[in-house]
Amino acid sequence: MTHPLPPGPRFTPVQALRFLRDPTRFCLESKARYGDPFTAPLPVGDVVLTGQPDGIREIFSADPAVFEPLGNLPLAPIVGELSMLLLSGPRHKRERKLLMPPFHGERMRAYGQTLRALTLHAAESLRPGEGLRAQHLTQHISLEAIIQIVFGVQEPERVRRYREVMVPAMDSYTPLLMMAVPLRRSFGGLGPWARFQHHLAQVDALLTEELANRRGHEAGHTDILSLLLAARDEDGQAMTNEELRDELRTLLLAGHETTAIGMAWALHYVHRLPEVQARLRDELAPLGPSPEPEALTRLLYLGAVCDEALRLHPVVPVVGRRTLAPFTLLGRELPVGTGVMAAICLAHASPELYPEPERFRPERFLERRYSPFEYLPFGGGARRCIGAAFAQYEMRVVLGTLLAAHRFSSPPHAAPERPARRNITLGPRHGVALVYEGPARA
Repeated sequence: MTHPLPPGPRFTPVQALRFLRDPTRFCLESKARYGDPFTAPLPVGDVVLTGQPDGIREIFSADPAVFEPLGNLPLAPIVGELSMLLLSGPRHKRERKLLMPPFHGERMRAYGQTLRALTLHAAESLRPGEGLRAQHLTQHISLEAIIQIVFGVQEPERVRRYREVMVPAMDSYTPLLMMAVPLRRSFGGLGPWARFQHHLAQVDALLTEELANRRGHEAGHTDILSLLLAARDEDGQAMTNEELRDELRTLLLAGHETTAIGMAWALHYVHRLPEVQARLRDELAPLGPSPEPEALTRLLYLGAVCDEALRLHPVVPVVGRRTLAPFTLLGRELPVGTGVMAAICLAHASPELYPEPERFRPERFLERRYSPFEYLPFGGGARRCIGAAFAQYEMRVVLGTLLAAHRFSSPPHAAPERPARRNITLGPRHGVALVYEGPARA
């Protein structure tokens, strides 16, 4: 017996484009018209979406064996076929187990001083009165953190080489290449696909060289790559160079723009809402212009500012799975092969959970605690982002360090910021315009 899927919009190229360009608006309008859950006919097939906490709980609490990743095609070229994001079953479980330990607990917190130093160094080139794009600044800091903390590269010339190779590779994987498979062809070595392949080959060569030089010399090092090189599974097996290469590409994609975008949105609201800026400065003031990283992580309002930025603008607005077995969602039986999505953007825009959901109001996170099915900027379940704790830590340390040591303002006629598609992420369309006012006065 075939069970009908929930109602939803008909598939047209325009609808698919609307979803890709602004999934939050698409989901809000579809929910208003068809209810929740609703079915969206997307390029990866029919997908049932829900933003209800009970539905999200059912997806994230289900046996992982019920699902496989939804739509490998958009991600495979940039992360590689052996990336944990594309694996399922026992292979995914093994890979996740090997990758998780370096991103948690005291190991993660040992990186605080490096994050602080990278932030202060990045701000050294700023000159009072000059304009800047906040996202350019936060992306620079985030990339340096990946190169030095994740990859463990410290030598200045080699750091520069990584920067030169990785930024063009990320930028050349455009939304069009991500979704339009027919364009993934090299026309005599020309065109966007050929350009991306050229830059990706340089990344792979650099990572292959790094792995060859580092394997067997990981003892005594605390960077994440060294910890991954030393990791062993239950059978005593290490990750292969090919597995590590693809996981490093994944960490670059997942950790570079995502955290930087979250920090840029936070800076956007802090400098456009005087009451938020005043309260945050009052909280930072007792720590002086050079606070210790651990002191920053204990600041409640700073944490709430970061959380509210990720609520209003989840970098990945929906997370999807495809059913490998019959699955019941909110009382509806879904057949095998159906796509399901937890619509993070819908949960975060619920007026029942978040009164005045369109308003940036960090205080809401001080007034109540939200369940992992109500607030979920990093997804959930067996595929929750393994770097979530590190990203939250990085946001607090970088933003706290930056705002304690420096003063910025919003230009009077700055263009309004709206989310725009980058590749798999959505970020502020104009990068968040700011003016540097100068160092903070002690």
